[in-house]
Amino acid sequence: MNASRFAGAAAAVWVVRVALNWAFYTQVVGNQFKQMADAHPGIFREVIPAYILIDLLFALVFVFLFAKVGSTLGRGAAAGAKLGVIVAILSPVVGVLYQYFSFTFLPPGLAATDAIFQLLATAVQGAVAGLIYKTA
Repeated sequence: MNASRFAGAAAAVWVVRVALNWAFYTQVVGNQFKQMADAHPGIFREVIPAYILIDLLFALVFVFLFAKVGSTLGRGAAAGAKLGVIVAILSPVVGVLYQYFSFTFLPPGLAATDAIFQLLATAVQGAVAGLIYKTA
């Protein structure tokens, strides 16, 4: 594993992940969460530093996984996007961590929107990893 490519890819995935999560959860579905919070005070536990650290943990593990298995999925961004889709489908732990630091209930429509976002966003993050790490 190439340490400099690993660090660069992990940093890029982390920045992209934080930016996508911020945009989605504040700009796209933020009003829905605000309505839930207004209706049920105290339902959310927003711990932004924890979210950012979880995103870093995700980026490190994802790029490690990509470095180890990315070449079996193809090359470059396409391989990263494939791994991103696989990880998004199999990532209940990250979802549980977010829910722990947020709340315990989602309306079905919002849950579906979140699932679609996670699938697309993780594919993008995988493509970023693939562009930067460039497996052999």
